[in-house]
Amino acid sequence: MAHDVMPFVRPAAEVLETSPWQIDDAEGTRALPEVLPDWDPQTDLALRRRVAVEYHQALAACRLPVGTPLLLTVDWHSSAAHLAGSAFRHIVVEPTELTVRVTLSGADLGGTLVLKTRLVLADDVPDPDRTRPFSPRHAGEILCEETAEVHLEGIASRFPTSVIDFKLRGFDEDARWAVDIPDDPSVPAAGGVRLYLNASDTELVTAATRAAAPTPLQRHLLDAMYDDVARQLVEACLRPAWHEALLDAAEEPGSLAESLIIVVSNLFQGESLEAIAARRDSDPSVFATALQGALRRTRREKS
Repeated sequence: MAHDVMPFVRPAAEVLETSPWQIDDAEGTRALPEVLPDWDPQTDLALRRRVAVEYHQALAACRLPVGTPLLLTVDWHSSAAHLAGSAFRHIVVEPTELTVRVTLSGADLGGTLVLKTRLVLADDVPDPDRTRPFSPRHAGEILCEETAEVHLEGIASRFPTSVIDFKLRGFDEDARWAVDIPDDPSVPAAGGVRLYLNASDTELVTAATRAAAPTPLQRHLLDAMYDDVARQLVEACLRPAWHEALLDAAEEPGSLAESLIIVVSNLFQGESLEAIAARRDSDPSVFATALQGALRRTRREKS
């Protein structure tokens, strides 16, 4: 495996000591899992962890002058939303131990969230000609870093949700939800599909706002909605006009096509779109029960 070769010496990884990320949500405080199956994009993601920096050891290993300021940062990247940013910055000029707290807007997230905790040079080193050979010199040069990932899954995490007046938008005023699926599957997954909730349906809207910790009755309502959304997405994947476009765009990270292919593959255990479409066309009733059963099994596996 190829490794990056830095143009300057770096300290041992132990100078940046990190505890596992913790998540604070409706379920309380717990270790951040690899997968958040019921993540709600309308809810912010609150995370924290303990970090210790062996400041003097880092300077000595990098051959930096005494008193050189370092910077502890947390940067993030969301694959489906194609967004990135800095969530935390703290100047380090002495041995340091602190709790890092970050809050990320749910509207900016989707797919795989990557968190990078880094120790970097805070400023350019003054008079670089007098620095020792192979020492870092420029602000932002990374001395060490640690990476964590969490997969934000579930139907609700793949696209934004809005509460609207159905009558004003031309939807049946007694309908509970509506799904807007674009004509082009190559669009970004984060904004390509939209789920609309009927503002007059207070029962559904309340359930959606409590999606991270719903009551049993709210869970049944949300499951019914997500199953219907999944059915519509699967049917969209099987459109003849979508077939080539879907496969062409499936390799593009963060695309709607990539997200839909993952959904269909998980539901039908890697079966090809052609085979799934053939099953649907040969006996729609049997196919409908197969999809219903696959959705139920997927839900059972995640519970």
